[in-house]
Amino acid sequence: MNTLPGNRSDSGPDPLLKKLSHLFQVVQQKAVAARAKFHFSDADAQCSCDNLLAYLALREHDLQDLQLELAERGLSSLGRLEGSVLHSLRKVMGHLGIEPPDTPLMAPDFAQAASILSRRSTLLLGRPRPHHRTRIMVTLDPDVVRQPDLLEQLLLKGMDIARVNCAHDTSREWSMIITALRDAEKRLASRGQAIGRNCRIFMDLAGPKVRTGPLMLTTRPLKLTVEKDAYGRPSRMLEGILDTNASQSQRIRSPGVPPSFVIALPGHGSLANLVLGEELRFMDTRGRRRAFRVLEQISPTKVRVGLERTAYLDEGMELVTDRGTSYHIGPIMPQPMDIRVQAGDRLLLYRDPTRLGHAAQGGQPAGISCTLPALLESVQPGHRVCIDDGRITTIVRTLHPEYVELEVLAPHDIPARIRSEKGLNFPDSPVQIPALTAQDREDLKFVVRHATAVGLSFAHHPQDLIDLHQALEDLGHPDLGIVIKIETREAIHRLAQLLLAGLNYPKLGIMIARGDLAVEVGFEHLALVQEDILCICEAAHVPVIWATQVLENLAKSGLPARAEITDAATGQRAECVMLNKGRFVLDAVKVLADLLSSRERQRIKKRQVFRDITVQHGIFD
Repeated sequence: MNTLPGNRSDSGPDPLLKKLSHLFQVVQQKAVAARAKFHFSDADAQCSCDNLLAYLALREHDLQDLQLELAERGLSSLGRLEGSVLHSLRKVMGHLGIEPPDTPLMAPDFAQAASILSRRSTLLLGRPRPHHRTRIMVTLDPDVVRQPDLLEQLLLKGMDIARVNCAHDTSREWSMIITALRDAEKRLASRGQAIGRNCRIFMDLAGPKVRTGPLMLTTRPLKLTVEKDAYGRPSRMLEGILDTNASQSQRIRSPGVPPSFVIALPGHGSLANLVLGEELRFMDTRGRRRAFRVLEQISPTKVRVGLERTAYLDEGMELVTDRGTSYHIGPIMPQPMDIRVQAGDRLLLYRDPTRLGHAAQGGQPAGISCTLPALLESVQPGHRVCIDDGRITTIVRTLHPEYVELEVLAPHDIPARIRSEKGLNFPDSPVQIPALTAQDREDLKFVVRHATAVGLSFAHHPQDLIDLHQALEDLGHPDLGIVIKIETREAIHRLAQLLLAGLNYPKLGIMIARGDLAVEVGFEHLALVQEDILCICEAAHVPVIWATQVLENLAKSGLPARAEITDAATGQRAECVMLNKGRFVLDAVKVLADLLSSRERQRIKKRQVFRDITVQHGIFD
């Protein structure tokens, strides 16, 4: 980092004036030199480009002493200049009696910068609600299809954008979600409660996310989970089927319908003698007394029952009615085996993606595969591999032709469970794979017909953005909004490059995907990194979506954590805040809407002293 000329005690020109003049000259020269690589026909795009280059050039200098001197003289300390760098410097110089020098760069003032950002935000995210600047995005899943009242309340209480994650489900379920949302809007309109515009649809492409592979199957007790409320009490009965014709007992999960189950009762013939309200009592594998209550006689061999408390079932378990009739549970469908690891364990990461994961046995460590084995060519001893959003941290010890041997570093006290389809992160290894996959290209055919914006996952290089825009052009939708998700180390260091490439497109935004990002940079560095992203995007006049784990405790349990309220309030710095799904997501929307109101926004203070910024590749070098 460069250091500005120090103070002088002679009677010559004011040292502060010299510092500012020197700073302006150096920043301008560097930005002008870099500008030769970036030309835009659109005036707003060129304006944002010039300001971003000036901001990056400015941040190469240590400004803390200068800022303190300016503050001592009652002048602006340059702590809020991201959107109008050269204009801010010239204004301060003018207050000190210096004739602000001309510049070949476009130098937006505060009003111009705010106007450009506002226009881009509206194009991408829609108009904000009255008394709000920040929009609210809510992740929806197929469960909302059977909750029409919830959709109506989400729309009324603050949801501006609905998010559908293409990493889950299929186009059938996505269509169900969008149809249910539009139906909710129509019902509100028919009652005179329309919110004045359609809710926007944002769809995330899955991208090349690396996940754990399938696990070996094993037979173990069948867990039937009954949902609980925020106070740990059963909130509603779990319904399922007793069936004498079924061959195996299993849980049933189908998009858009409540979880269910089938209990096989082979060899028992008819269930016609069971009556409504009758209970079939049993002792589960933990020794807990439980009962199935008969709710409906579907056929002579099949009845619908309800379970009021969570239970674990095993083959041969006896169900007994009040009249003494007994039934025995049939075979349990095999389920993925339980792999648990903790600090000090060895773990094999197989290069063959078809190899089934297995638990440790007979001195052989546990092993798992990954869905993109080509990435294992980049790992080296000493590199970290994080599993399931960082819940399990490992380090590469040795490389073998068939696998990479890992040592588990965390967790320490309580073993963590490895499941299939959980994310793998390689924060220390270079990842050189295209962000747009063949499946993404196929999903885009649905996205362009139904969404107002698409999220590009795991983008690392401007070429990823170019590839996506070309795919949209090929589908006849070049103006669809594009949101670049920043979730890897490489993406952070190439953020400025991605922004400059994106200024060519009419609707561009950045999402701070804090889940994967925290794993990549370390949880202890996340606060500074996300601050850098916010500032760099503000310098480019590009809207930001603040995402992942916002009010997560509140959305899932109904009880907010104190720290997450402060965290959510920080989201006021962004143009949109995203909430993930949860049973209490409506409560989270209400709280967030209040936090994001204009009266609350004025209480948020921005950082006033510049510090080191994340190094940006490919701009000045």
